[in-house]
Amino acid sequence: MKISLTDKARSYLEKKNAQTVTIDLIVAGGCIEIGEPSVSIGEPLEGINKFDSFEIDGYTLYIFKGADIRKSGLLIDAKKFIGMESLKVTGIRLM
Repeated sequence: MKISLTDKARSYLEKKNAQTVTIDLIVAGGCIEIGEPSVSIGEPLEGINKFDSFEIDGYTLYIFKGADIRKSGLLIDAKKFIGMESLKVTGIRLM
């Protein structure tokens, strides 16, 4: 599985003095459930056995088990929205 961190993502993690990232799947809805990947700094809050662990460029990444990764791989990048910076992930197939 190919996993990449952009330079912007590395810069963001350096600013936050973080070495660990968790990619989880947030599921919401009633009759029809919708899943959306979320990226956070740090280890999973609970259920670490529900995640696969990877070492990439000196960072530890936890990715929820069963993630359907596209052939192009997983890309972690930084984004800004209303002046707030955070991480985003692309490359997870949801449907």
